[in-house]
Amino acid sequence: MTRFDVVRSSRVREFVHLDLAGEPRVEETEVLDDKVELVRCRWCASTDAIEVIQRVDTIAASGADDP
Repeated sequence: MTRFDVVRSSRVREFVHLDLAGEPRVEETEVLDDKVELVRCRWCASTDAIEVIQRVDTIAASGADDP
């Protein structure tokens, strides 16, 4: 494992609550689209020798194991 710079584009819908002073607080976030554009290794600056593996907990959450 190492460290990476990740460039991603995301579209989100947020429910923002403004208090009486006008300070915003995001109470809900729904990800509408999330696309990884570039992954670069911080140590060697490689972008073409990186394998992205989906985490087990995200596979279960997406229902990919369901028949």
